[in-house]
Amino acid sequence: MGLQKITFEGGNVTSKIDSDLYHFLFSSDVGILKGLKSEVSYTLANNTITLSEGYVSVYGRIIYIENQTTIGVTSDSSKYGYVVLGINTTDNSVSLYLKEQVGGYPSLTTTNLLITDGLYELVLCAYAKTTTSVTLTSYSRKLISNDKGRVDALDDEIFNHYLPVRKQLTLVSPGTYRFSGTNSEELRESILFVTINNHTVVTFPGEQMFLFVGSNTSISYRYASSDYSLSVVYENGIVTLTTGNTTHNITSVFMKK
Repeated sequence: MGLQKITFEGGNVTSKIDSDLYHFLFSSDVGILKGLKSEVSYTLANNTITLSEGYVSVYGRIIYIENQTTIGVTSDSSKYGYVVLGINTTDNSVSLYLKEQVGGYPSLTTTNLLITDGLYELVLCAYAKTTTSVTLTSYSRKLISNDKGRVDALDDEIFNHYLPVRKQLTLVSPGTYRFSGTNSEELRESILFVTINNHTVVTFPGEQMFLFVGSNTSISYRYASSDYSLSVVYENGIVTLTTGNTTHNITSVFMKK
């Protein structure tokens, strides 16, 4: 029990303390540091997988993978496999190796190194092999973004979420139009803006279509000093809009969450 000086002159910082702090600063994520060096990208040629340089953090344990690091795959049987970076805090080692299995990808050991020593296996890429060939396969690698990247991504997500989206209209018959590429969940979360003859805008909540059985509604609108009704029907991802007069053209439809 006692106090330890960490960010002080002469302070003795252990790897465990250092890794705990790094893990916290990396938002408790595990993976490849996104946007730094070449993000451990990889290529395959002549049954050899070549990794480019990059950094990895596993519970705050930082590993640098040097450029042009290679590992060979032997095409001796039909298996699925991973190129694995193994971090073992029990013997303070890191290693690069293959892990393969017949009929599917192998399981991984993912010890929580924050609370106990042990092995954590991080996949750098995936492949499939036969007795004659090796091919790279799709795999969603774990990536760690920096704080600016996270903020920018969130800013874009919020902006795109609330930005009005114009829908592509298809003329069915005079006064009747359709648009697709939506679903009931998106419609329930949106406000629709329907423009008639580039002049009158009919605004209504998408939820209004689902208040009654049949996924449809009717909205009153006024045009040229007369009252009309706009019919809106949703079915199987398609919204059909019919104006109250065949001379009324729907010139645009926008959806905004």
